[in-house]
Amino acid sequence: MSGNGVLRVNAVPVPALDGPTVDGMWRLYAEHYDHVTRDAFDRDLAEKSLVFVGRDGGSGELAGFSTALFYRHVYGGTTVGIYFSGDTIFCRRYWGQTALHRAVLRELVTWKLRHPLVPLYWHLICSGYRTYLTLVRNFPTHWPHHARPTPAWERGLLDSIGRARYGAAWCADRGVISLGREQPVLKRAVAPFTPQVLALPEVAFFVNANPGFADGDELAMIARVDAWAVGGMVAKWLRKAA
Repeated sequence: MSGNGVLRVNAVPVPALDGPTVDGMWRLYAEHYDHVTRDAFDRDLAEKSLVFVGRDGGSGELAGFSTALFYRHVYGGTTVGIYFSGDTIFCRRYWGQTALHRAVLRELVTWKLRHPLVPLYWHLICSGYRTYLTLVRNFPTHWPHHARPTPAWERGLLDSIGRARYGAAWCADRGVISLGREQPVLKRAVAPFTPQVLALPEVAFFVNANPGFADGDELAMIARVDAWAVGGMVAKWLRKAA
């Protein structure tokens, strides 16, 4: 891939995506996952509200994408906002950059400003440890947590979301989504589990909580999106920049 290696990310409503961009997204998806079809990819994309499209800052070539859906969910008589993060794939040369994180944060803050009285949660499902770490490293108030039990209300919210979104594929006893033998599976070479990675307590928890990750089982996560979480992310980026 040519370009300057600097990632640029924009949030694009799904209806505004052009054909070449969607085709490029599909190629990236198929390069990173086994057991996938174009029809299933297109159906999943149509359900989303927007896509974070990443491009090289020099060449403009497609560098990756992350699909997303905002919706409302009612649990225990309380209406909450849900930011559901779907397929997320970026070429390796852009790993470690924060353009996607900043773009997502802008959308989360915008939603929260429009709905100040509605609690907002990021809902993520993950079969790869890098996606899992994206949430746990940036949102300290998340569940399940590697070092403390999930409170009853949040445990119930996770179960309620799981039953509503995934039906029979939701395995409440394990907190994972399992679609069977032909579910999409992240290719092993994309993000291998090295000894250094497995030594991280968060990753050790992920492997224990979701032993079927290699077969494509997805661990369900939620994180509270509030001023404390947003402020922490901004402070972290400022420290990194300094």
